[in-house]
Amino acid sequence: MDPDHHVSRRAVDGRTGRILGRRLVAFRCAAKCLMRQSSAEFRQLLFKAGRGAGLPLGLAEDLVTPICWLQVCGFPGDAEALNALTALDEGRTAHKFPDLTVLAHGTNGTGSRLSAIYLAAVGCDALQMGWPHQDEEIGFFEVDSSLLLAAALVLAHRRLKTGLSLRVETKSYVLSNTPGGEVRCVEKECIRESISVRSIADVQLGLAKDLTDSASGVLLLDSVKEEKYHHICETDGLCANPDSIHGLQSLADRLLVPESDRSLKFGAGAGIVDSD
Repeated sequence: MDPDHHVSRRAVDGRTGRILGRRLVAFRCAAKCLMRQSSAEFRQLLFKAGRGAGLPLGLAEDLVTPICWLQVCGFPGDAEALNALTALDEGRTAHKFPDLTVLAHGTNGTGSRLSAIYLAAVGCDALQMGWPHQDEEIGFFEVDSSLLLAAALVLAHRRLKTGLSLRVETKSYVLSNTPGGEVRCVEKECIRESISVRSIADVQLGLAKDLTDSASGVLLLDSVKEEKYHHICETDGLCANPDSIHGLQSLADRLLVPESDRSLKFGAGAGIVDSD
């Protein structure tokens, strides 16, 4: 058979796959009453919403990567971000970096829920210092956004390339990465009934050299699906919940300066960070 025929067929199949992918995204957005938005707009909105909720500059920047990754890969990152920021804004969680040594004893030491944003910042820094120890299991309790924390830790560990695998389990999902850099996410079929740290903790994580993922459930994400989702996002944008976007925009709008003769005269422009 003519080899040119194979090349042409593969090219047609590739174009067909891209077209079907775009149609799938459009259908998913329409079916869930979602809106389309470019990834650049979404990232800017997340950063500004974080600043509007009172996050320091570095934490607002750190929030963007895991939330955008969740949104691109089909998870409700927008809702996770809004819930975490609203909890901080309303005082239900504290603008405070938790102490991992205290958390290791099974308590957050504050009497209130932990902010996943602040806990993720501490955890990602600790990963660079060799935390947790290999084959050690750690549980976190009373976390306001388990999925945000899990995504931040798995993505941070993937960048380190330590040759070890990290497994992070929430009530609904199991996220893990391989030494080769592949991130997998499994939606659990059911909640374990056994009484153990893993069954009662909001987030459970462990580090191992040869991690065998025994989680049973639906495979939502692997390297092939992640690559496909990122390609669709680059060409067609991502889907977002209008209510979540409205809530994030309300936080971001706090950075705006009210229009007045004085502001027009003296210029209410941005300083080092363009956030107006």
